[in-house]
Amino acid sequence: MIDSKSIVHNLICTALRGEKVDWPDAGELDSYATLLAQATRHGVDALLCHQLNLTADWAQVPGYVKDALSVCIKNSVAIEMARSKDLASLCASLEQEHIPTLILKGAALAHTHYPEAYLRSRCDTDIYIAPQTIRRFRDLSVGLGYQLSGFIYKSHQFNCFKTTFGGGAVNYDVHWRPANWPKYARVLGYEELWSSAVSIPKLAGAFTLSPVHSLLLACMHRAGSARHDPDRLIWLYDIHLLMSGLSQRESIEFARRAVRGNIQRECRDAIEKAHECFATSIPEEVLNTLAASGDLDSAGRRFSNSSLGLIVDDLKQLPDIPSRVELMREYLFPSGDYLLARYGRKGLIWVPLLYLKYVLVGLFERVSLR
Repeated sequence: MIDSKSIVHNLICTALRGEKVDWPDAGELDSYATLLAQATRHGVDALLCHQLNLTADWAQVPGYVKDALSVCIKNSVAIEMARSKDLASLCASLEQEHIPTLILKGAALAHTHYPEAYLRSRCDTDIYIAPQTIRRFRDLSVGLGYQLSGFIYKSHQFNCFKTTFGGGAVNYDVHWRPANWPKYARVLGYEELWSSAVSIPKLAGAFTLSPVHSLLLACMHRAGSARHDPDRLIWLYDIHLLMSGLSQRESIEFARRAVRGNIQRECRDAIEKAHECFATSIPEEVLNTLAASGDLDSAGRRFSNSSLGLIVDDLKQLPDIPSRVELMREYLFPSGDYLLARYGRKGLIWVPLLYLKYVLVGLFERVSLR
């Protein structure tokens, strides 16, 4: 009986490539239970159902597996209808108020690279705004009935949501840096991204990153998501679709831009992993360019990539004194509820000790240049 997760993983990748699958016997329940669990964990259950429906393999899948995948498709369609309607409405309001906005990551790729938007599973919609428009965006979104949560300045993003549709569809991560980790936060600037932005035809009035910038961001997001599996298949499938859609000129531009941003190692690892899973075509010149060594280590480079270096740059990027004061308040004076949640404690008696720990540990992490 096939019960190895790695074998089931390879089976899913084979199916997503559109190749013929050597399916287990219908009676091997453990194998198919693992298949469903892995497809859900990797965010490719709806996509897997779609791909199988395009081939003769669908007839070989046991009925209960078909039923489970079909339910997933129906749920995804329903959520996407609510999500896309709200996103289109929000984009129209932002355009009317002259707040330039870029749709990022899976939310954009769902409409530009996938056959149907519901096939790209996601828990939220990532959007990117300029630091100068943070306050206006907050005021507009509250006026439209959204709720806000999270550190706005410290985390370089905040959550904007409505509790309708079970709270799962209308949920935005609003970024004013394209990435949160110090090494990646400044690789792609807002002006650079906006100057080459492209429209999303299926979302009138909405814009996203150019394919080259989208691929760079996808590679950085994969490398910088420490709490998530970097080899999650939906992320690798994004990278596969983006890499496959680049022209020869764009693929070379991607590699050269990665070297300039000193993220060539992350980019090469990402596209090679996509190739391993989905046979992504990668031009030899791209691999050779990405093989370049990184910038020489220096105190300046270490400072730039440190949390403290990012704070200094944040203070420069934020448009006014109130925003800068709010940034420092979020760093220095977090709420008691935040401290209790962060350190897994209950009871206000812990707050002073937790605050001391937060300050001392945070200070070491921010100034450390190792």
